[in-house]
Amino acid sequence: MVSAKEHQGELYGIQMLRALAALAVVAHHALEESNGAAGRFSPDWLTTAGASGVDLFFVISGFIMLHVSFRPGREPIGAGAFLFRRATRIYPLYWFCCCMVLGFSAVGFFTNHRWSVGEILGSFLLIPTNNLLLGVAWTLVFEMYFYLIFALTLLLFRSKVLSVVGTTIAIFVFMALANIFPDGALKIFLTNPLPLEFCMGLWLAWAFSHAGKSIQRSTRVLPILAIIGFGIMVVAPLFVAHPNTNGLPAFTRVVVWGLPAVLIVAAFLRVGPPRNGFTRFAVFLGDASYALYLLHSFVMPAYAKILKSSFLSAYSQIPFVVLVVALSVIVALVAHVKIEQPLLAMVRKLAGRSRGVASRSSLVAQPSAERPATALPGVAFPTSGFEVEPYSNSGKDLPDA
Repeated sequence: MVSAKEHQGELYGIQMLRALAALAVVAHHALEESNGAAGRFSPDWLTTAGASGVDLFFVISGFIMLHVSFRPGREPIGAGAFLFRRATRIYPLYWFCCCMVLGFSAVGFFTNHRWSVGEILGSFLLIPTNNLLLGVAWTLVFEMYFYLIFALTLLLFRSKVLSVVGTTIAIFVFMALANIFPDGALKIFLTNPLPLEFCMGLWLAWAFSHAGKSIQRSTRVLPILAIIGFGIMVVAPLFVAHPNTNGLPAFTRVVVWGLPAVLIVAAFLRVGPPRNGFTRFAVFLGDASYALYLLHSFVMPAYAKILKSSFLSAYSQIPFVVLVVALSVIVALVAHVKIEQPLLAMVRKLAGRSRGVASRSSLVAQPSAERPATALPGVAFPTSGFEVEPYSNSGKDLPDA
């Protein structure tokens, strides 16, 4: 058994926050589906507020990328090793889910969706397109965009502060230049300000690297900031005009959801190792949050189908929403252990370590969440880490640029 002191660098709070953010997104989509029933109960602001889990994920992702790429006393991770680890983290389970969509479509499901060869290829590669195979992928497209820019700064600068500054400037430049592009998916994507939330996470990680001990010692200020941050994110839909429950307008969203997300992530940095079953489960669910992010999109259509074809629509949807969220969690945990982890291990072994691609620098700089959590007293939950956030069950949550 390893003592908590020896693992004080582990970001257990971030794993717990991932679980919370994923649950918020799942609840958001469950509430959206329930609002089509006669027994609907959720007001507009509550349904919309859950979409802010995406913004939490983006800030977390920016934070983690800098945190794991520049470990104190170690060489910065190389650009190639960084992209290898990100690609092998994102694509295997995502491709598995894309194949599931194509399989279901082939046997008669998803009859309202049709994809061209180009759209299927774009979906698998995670490049901007208007008709993705899996609605959740709109956030993954942003993730890969951020990864590419950040990897370029690793290649050019090998400096923490220059990577932060360079990534931020590059995203602003692309936003400005994209205005001269012809109308289309690429222009809509590049002019969207949501990638600035990744930059917020980068700057938070830079600040944490300089004031980490002070943050860890904060006992009152940070929890108060977290409460304020959560409060702003929840009530924002009451005051910000939005055409539907998919989310808030993009520029406003970055301010009223992105900035509070920074406060929340900063507060969770001071959370120590789990000390009871509930917090250990929260860490485990954080590890499985990517599976929850992807796979709950298969649970939601089933819930919608039941509402349309049965008498259950007439009853209050409160217990059904709770049941749908719980079912999504169960599916995700099983998939995380039985599918996601074996896929990740197999792909990294075949595509990386067998060719020597995963260099020593990429291994020592990997997120703590990607190592077995044997430090947890009496528990050895499997972990794999996760840097992305969630989803839209049809892509409809993508905020307008």
